[in-house]
Amino acid sequence: MAEMFHPPPHVVPLKKVEDELSALRTSASADNVPSLRACTLTLVVLCDKNEDPADLEALVAQIVESHPARVILIAQHDPEAGAWLETRVSSYLSGNGGLRRLLGEEIMFYPRGTQYDSLPSAILGLRVSGLPFILYWRGQPDLDDHLFRALVQECDQILFDSQHFTARAERINNTIARLRLNFPNVSFGDVNWQRIRPWREFVAQFFDDPANLAYLDKITRVAIDFSVGFGGNQSAAILMMAWLASSLGWRVVHGSYQRDGLKRVARFEQKQYGAASRHEIEVIINVLEQEDCMPGELTGVRIETSDDLPEAIFQAKRAVGGFVDVRELTLNRYSERCLVLNIPQESSVITAELDAPRRDRNYHRALELLDALMSQNAESR
Repeated sequence: MAEMFHPPPHVVPLKKVEDELSALRTSASADNVPSLRACTLTLVVLCDKNEDPADLEALVAQIVESHPARVILIAQHDPEAGAWLETRVSSYLSGNGGLRRLLGEEIMFYPRGTQYDSLPSAILGLRVSGLPFILYWRGQPDLDDHLFRALVQECDQILFDSQHFTARAERINNTIARLRLNFPNVSFGDVNWQRIRPWREFVAQFFDDPANLAYLDKITRVAIDFSVGFGGNQSAAILMMAWLASSLGWRVVHGSYQRDGLKRVARFEQKQYGAASRHEIEVIINVLEQEDCMPGELTGVRIETSDDLPEAIFQAKRAVGGFVDVRELTLNRYSERCLVLNIPQESSVITAELDAPRRDRNYHRALELLDALMSQNAESR
């Protein structure tokens, strides 16, 4: 693998950004070493609270290695501070031997006070014309934010990370569902959706056995556990619930969604094959701490069935060290095994989203179910 070079960012006046980036390209070709410039998109990253753009050096390097880009990083601002905007630039170079490639042009904004209001024009003026324009909003999305409202209509794709949400996670996911309706030409995604992919695979594997397919229509209770940690939220658990319900065609029971502290309870109904009536499924989201988990990470999924078939239990539970204990108990079978939990890295999720926006229809169906869940619950009040 070619070595990656990232010179320390240096401060420049805003009006000199393009000149400085051009100078960086020229310096990369110094000493008769040829340099190739590549750029496939403009990526705007709004950092999370208390997160410095410099903290994302490794993440940006991993992204531009496969998707050469102009990356614009924005620090959170202090609205009470005096008006001030610091701009820094740098580049990401890759190469060995006699050839270098300029993979990334980096621009960092540190806004203070009213200078935050000037960012939309600065960002749009620095985008690379004719290439995809992507926004990655890492922190709590404020949909009334001046910057968000200015950029959303210009974007080809917007990525969130609901692991960082501080508002009620279900309401933010519901808002993302509404944004999809308001901006049908923009692709929306959530890094947290891919973090629960291994758990979705564990659950799906329970029913790979044809003998277990009959239980899909007999599910009566689902328990989803997560570790709240420091600053964690229920987003992963809520997305897991929405994926299961939307994949199995469950319908929301009107007004059933309840919140009790960190606990969540929802009810769904499903029409059984060949039956005129429907049966209800209760989904409970609880906190179950795990010592080596990230805040908000899933720690367990348990599915219980009943009805005319003998009861069955399917369970995946987080174990220490990055493993999951998977258990299955049915009339004809009891199995227990330990599997490795391979949670995708943030950079791999983002690059996958950049490769194939809109491809995961399961995510959009889950959002539609959350929209119905929250809408019907609001109507019942």
